[in-house]
Amino acid sequence: MSLMFVLRYGMRKAAKMLWREGEHGWALTVVAGMCTIYVIRKVYQESRRRRLRKEWDGTGQDVVLLHQFRRGRFCPNLSPFALKVEAFLRLANIKYKIDEETPFGPKGKCPWITINKEDIADSEMVLDDLTERFSVQLDSQLEAREAAVVESARVCVIAWRYWLDGCKTFLKTQTFDRFLRFVFPLFLKRGTKNRSKEQGLGVHSPEEIYQICKKDCNTLAGILGDRPFFGGENPCRADCGVFGQLAQLMWNAPGTRYEALLTVDNPSLALYCFRMKDKVFPDWDDLLAHPI
Repeated sequence: MSLMFVLRYGMRKAAKMLWREGEHGWALTVVAGMCTIYVIRKVYQESRRRRLRKEWDGTGQDVVLLHQFRRGRFCPNLSPFALKVEAFLRLANIKYKIDEETPFGPKGKCPWITINKEDIADSEMVLDDLTERFSVQLDSQLEAREAAVVESARVCVIAWRYWLDGCKTFLKTQTFDRFLRFVFPLFLKRGTKNRSKEQGLGVHSPEEIYQICKKDCNTLAGILGDRPFFGGENPCRADCGVFGQLAQLMWNAPGTRYEALLTVDNPSLALYCFRMKDKVFPDWDDLLAHPI
């Protein structure tokens, strides 16, 4: 029994279920059109997948392809985790390229990387793999107790989310055309909030979230003390994660009380952000996107 015969038989059955006897010809045309669109879509998706796979695998030996969101207007990335991975790559002197076409990876998370034809998702797993693969020694200067304290700084999650102000800050700091600027608030607020609820943060009120963020910033300032970096005289691995978080307040929350948590309440953290920016991203301004 041929595939065409099965497809034709299935379309006729579907037509009989949906339309009366005299309408079978029209119904068959509609069903056939729907099936054609489905097949074309699948063929296109498979073709695109193969094209992208070929591009990813052709990046080069030991060259990281970092899949992330597009660049922002004031900060290189709206994802603290993407900024974390890129900062690590730079501090570890690992060659890398950027892909903005496919920001979401196998686990549905951003960022993720491809290296030597292997895909790795989740920023911490990415850093674990790269540390072992390239024998990275960013924490070699830390004593055991210092390393534990610095690690506690990394797990302080800055509890600020774009949906808190109806995505106004998000649209202000990113570059989109008019259509996307209209569409984004319709689904981004709900999607981000739902994910935050899954993580436990979204169940809190905006004021409670602000207080959590304030407490985290105060804790980070206390851990940093008068040192230039959390790793001491030079940044360590934890600095990548902390900077990724603080950069969102410093540059992606302009004019808000979240920005003031650094610039007013904890100026040592604001100075820290500028030190990391100068040391790790000397080309910061060149990386920023320009308004459309």
